[in-house]
Amino acid sequence: MKKTIITLFLLSATLISAWAGKPEKLERLARQYKDEDGIEMVSFGRLGIRLFNGITSLAGDLDKEDREVLKIFRGLKKIMIINFEDIPSERKAAFTAKAERILSGMDLVMETKDGDDTFRIYAIDDGNIIRDCILYSSDGVLIITKGRFNLDAIGKLIDMAE
Repeated sequence: MKKTIITLFLLSATLISAWAGKPEKLERLARQYKDEDGIEMVSFGRLGIRLFNGITSLAGDLDKEDREVLKIFRGLKKIMIINFEDIPSERKAAFTAKAERILSGMDLVMETKDGDDTFRIYAIDDGNIIRDCILYSSDGVLIITKGRFNLDAIGKLIDMAE
């Protein structure tokens, strides 16, 4: 019994450590390419996100759906958007290969394909909460988020939109 518990504990620790650092590795990769012509990066930390949420909520012309969206993003701590679609093709291929190598060790939540373009969402799934969501598009966009999103709140928002 003790061996089983210890084995399960070590297995879960290994899986957690396999995910740990993946968003940071993607951020480091993007920073290596930041001086390339055609790559654009925007990053907002906790303060920037709170400031944006505060300004948006003070706007006064928010409907019920808008307020629900703001509630969902309260758990967001950081967002980094990388657009690499306009870098030279050989550099883009190298960036894409490195990014996909990092992403290959992550949990794929959803994938859609449209012709040659692929869109994938990676995240840590904690039942009702997803954490550290990464959105990757093969045509040249990578969005890295750190934080927690409540799936019930997202479902409620989808129901409101229908």
